[in-house]
Amino acid sequence: MTTILATVKQFLDSDNTDGAREEVAKTLSNLKAADASIRDFAALLALGSQNALEIGLGALGRELLKRDREVNIDAIWVLLAAVLSRADITANSPSRISILGLTCYVENWELPIFAILTPALDSFFKMSLSEGSQLIAEQTLDFIATWGESYAKAPRTKKQLRELKSLTKSVLDKVDDLELKDEWAEGLNTFFQSADDMKYSDERIWSAAGELLRKIDTNKILNSDIGSKESSRTKENISRLITSSLAALGTILGGDGLSVVVRIAAKPKENNFWSVGASAIDKLERLFQEVADMLKIKEPPTFTPVHGLQGSWIQILHISLNSNQSTSLATAIKSLSSTEYQENETNSSLANSWRECVTRLKEDDLRVDLAVSTNEPELRFVRSISTEDIDILSFEEPLQHNIRVLSRDVPQADNLERVLDFASLLIQYPSSLPTIRQNFLETDDITNRSFSYYRRAVEILGLADERGRPTTTCFMLNRLSREAKMRFLAYQFISSNVGAAWFNWQDAHNLSEIRPETAAEFLMEVCPSLSEDTVKRRAQTLKSWLKIFLEYW
Repeated sequence: MTTILATVKQFLDSDNTDGAREEVAKTLSNLKAADASIRDFAALLALGSQNALEIGLGALGRELLKRDREVNIDAIWVLLAAVLSRADITANSPSRISILGLTCYVENWELPIFAILTPALDSFFKMSLSEGSQLIAEQTLDFIATWGESYAKAPRTKKQLRELKSLTKSVLDKVDDLELKDEWAEGLNTFFQSADDMKYSDERIWSAAGELLRKIDTNKILNSDIGSKESSRTKENISRLITSSLAALGTILGGDGLSVVVRIAAKPKENNFWSVGASAIDKLERLFQEVADMLKIKEPPTFTPVHGLQGSWIQILHISLNSNQSTSLATAIKSLSSTEYQENETNSSLANSWRECVTRLKEDDLRVDLAVSTNEPELRFVRSISTEDIDILSFEEPLQHNIRVLSRDVPQADNLERVLDFASLLIQYPSSLPTIRQNFLETDDITNRSFSYYRRAVEILGLADERGRPTTTCFMLNRLSREAKMRFLAYQFISSNVGAAWFNWQDAHNLSEIRPETAAEFLMEVCPSLSEDTVKRRAQTLKSWLKIFLEYW
């Protein structure tokens, strides 16, 4: 059966707009359930041209005006989500007025299924108020003033409310009709008072999001035998919209810093999906650390789990950064969207890091979507990026892995004997980092700063995890003779990030082929975040390590 999307396209291609309108009207004969016809119509709203969208919304608006007709909330949700999943609705598009008729049919914005959409809708309304024509801005203001008591129940921050209040005031000040102006002012006052008193329960929103995405993933909402390709694309667009909304909700409910949502949409064939999924999170964390390194953010960002949605592999994560760092990092990640990535020649290292990350994720047969959000107005709701946005096979040259080392991967502890001492203390006091610190500081009056260097050194060599606990490798090392320990550390160095990078950069086949005198040149090339003076100091450490390793190799 031909989809409404294909039918409307045929009519529009032949300049028969009236025929397109008639066909659309036939599709909307029943709004009582989110059935196949509604899902077919959702594809038109999500994937159709701008002209097709406006025709579809116009027909939908006329049907919704027939108040005697029963309207199913699931149907309303699917259609609203389909429209919001688009990224191409211009500020002055007439569809911005048409969509208001659809939003008016949501009776309770406190319901989690609709609350999930409010970050996208708020972003939509902000553009209508600030960049749309006066007519579009006034119609948007009318919606907030008229339906605001319900819409105020959606989750928002105080900062968001101040932004909306400023925008609505700017539009209201330009209204000439004094009677209408007073009426809108009263409605807006009700909206802002209600919204200011609203406290949203985060547990409801996360559990509802998990249930909603389970329905989508198991084809209970958007599955259709009609136009399976269009239905699949619509479902994916809406899923990515929800990913972005969840990131925004992470900011709204979680406060400062950077909110990150990772959705793994395709499972590998193996049965160890949780292991592969966790590995994917690690790869993305490494991407964030590489980007932060490029931005000169000293402390490498790490993911802190906030929520994991049951039934689907979605992780809501948080990165603790100050406002400026969050803005810089989120802006950089946002620039990796499909359109901006292709034009991102100003920072090829950033694009290359994302491309390499995508390649590694696709090696595990994973499709991964990623969304970020901060408290900054322009970064609160950001369209998600996806591994599917980049076709790595489309590049003319085969992918060459970019050799890159983070500053934290480069050791600063010169004395390998003290590294062994630290490893020994890890074995003696495996659960007491303060005790290790106290004992280590008593060795030759080592400073707190030097202690940090040696702690990081044992992490670089795989002898301790980032919580300062000894690894299995550390216990193995402890059983060896001194000479065997140094040889063992040499192998650990080769397998470390910095050692492997130096090995590849030198195109070596044996440790003896790496020349210590190249350390500074190597660091300047693969770790551009380091200043020239810092490179000299770090290169000295690398040279001292390598010389000792070569003695025992």
